Amino acid sequence: MIKKITIQMMVIGFLVSSASPAISVEAYSSQQQQEFVSWCTGEKSASETTCSCTVKKLAETVPATALAQFLSSQGTFSLSATAITTGASVTQALLACNK
Repeated sequence: MIKKITIQMMVIGFLVSSASPAISVEAYSSQQQQEFVSWCTGEKSASETTCSCTVKKLAETVPATALAQFLSSQGTFSLSATAITTGASVTQALLACNK
């Protein structure tokens, strides 16, 4: 279901989420939210409930532009700092919502 993550990704996600100011879910367009849920249910095989929870959690810490970049890359690995921190945040939120 959800691929295992490394401790490094968890640490990066924790640091990013604890250092970032809160952002409201309204910062994500409805199209962007739906695109994330579609990616999440397809690529991660997570339930729609889990994916909806995840996108709400992401809205608290991940700017809309960073999520847009993540979605445009379809979650593939990249060495850019934004991609790494966004990927870590996605993983962390997925794990929190999957409990």
